[in-house]
Amino acid sequence: MTKRVLLLISDTGGGHRSAANAIVAALDQTRVGPHGEPLRFAHRIEDVASHCSFPLSKLGPAYSAALRFAPPIYGALYHVTNGKRRFRNVVRFCEPLYRQRLCALFRSYKPDIIVSVHPLLNHAALRARSDAGMLDVPVLTVVTDLGRVHEGWLVPEVDAVVVPAREVYQRARERGIAKERIYHLGHPVHPKFEDVSETKQQLRAALGLPADKTIALLMAGGEGGGKLLPTTLALAKSKMPLHLVVITGRNAALRTKLDELAPTLLTPLTVLGYCDNVAELMRAADLLVTKAGPGTIAEASLAEVPVVVYDFIPGQERGNLDYVRTNGIGVVALTTADVVRSVRRIVTNLERLQSMRDRQASVAPRGSSRRIAELIANIACGEFSDALPLTPLVAGL
Repeated sequence: MTKRVLLLISDTGGGHRSAANAIVAALDQTRVGPHGEPLRFAHRIEDVASHCSFPLSKLGPAYSAALRFAPPIYGALYHVTNGKRRFRNVVRFCEPLYRQRLCALFRSYKPDIIVSVHPLLNHAALRARSDAGMLDVPVLTVVTDLGRVHEGWLVPEVDAVVVPAREVYQRARERGIAKERIYHLGHPVHPKFEDVSETKQQLRAALGLPADKTIALLMAGGEGGGKLLPTTLALAKSKMPLHLVVITGRNAALRTKLDELAPTLLTPLTVLGYCDNVAELMRAADLLVTKAGPGTIAEASLAEVPVVVYDFIPGQERGNLDYVRTNGIGVVALTTADVVRSVRRIVTNLERLQSMRDRQASVAPRGSSRRIAELIANIACGEFSDALPLTPLVAGL
């Protein structure tokens, strides 16, 4: 038996596509249905902007430009749209720009289940499903932000909602979503983050990293921008006994600049571009210094590497700062001086470092993407089963 899964994203940043890819990887590993029957999935990830009229068709580039040149304006827009009545007006404005094309996509692909992995696409999926006359096709929302998430994420009319954290579960209940439709399964992290079996020492040897140094891994998302350069230089000049590993992502100019500066710095520096072995690098590190991307924070929790958060996207990632603080999995340090002080305090206090690792193990549900794939399999096969091993996570909240 083959079931067709349509995953809806928008390429506003890399996090939504990464989450969809993680779910797809887990679906590819699923071989049996809810009753042990042979099962496989066909799947399709669609950037909905490609099915929209202007200006929504330019949503991705506009998002990137706003974050690069005017983050406060983006933050203001986030807050302006974050309310029931205000977001309803956004929906009314956007509907004419996507209804016809998204309806045509649904009719042509004929999915057995629709999975939304973006806050702007839950209402859109419900509207297009109705227009296509496909009310029997379930719509599942997979929330990828942490904390008190945006209004658009939580729509009571969808068939099920996957939440990544207890804070989001509470927010979903406040928004009127029935508890039996909420599944606390964690953030959809790629299964490869749980499949790393080598020890820290083995990983360091394979990666060419020193076995006897405290390794700080620095990241800034796939684009490698923001405060990554000044943060790296501040730590490199701090005279701490560190080895810095910096992932510059797709920012080739930054990688070139750091390669040029590395020989002049007292602190050893390993500079990497876009990587597909982040799972191994996190496991090899002692500390992760990063912007507040929810996917990165979730990956760090699985790798049990404490985090120092040095930057965030206004509005959108504010809740992630609270998540880090509240759950004790790291610290928030929003200036380079605070980053240096925070890193020094953490790496010189082994008890605190271990406490953060222990907290990470307790707050991040393991097997998140595989459990989401299991839920998709059950829903696609018409089984909303109370007997799934998902219920205890919800009941315990």
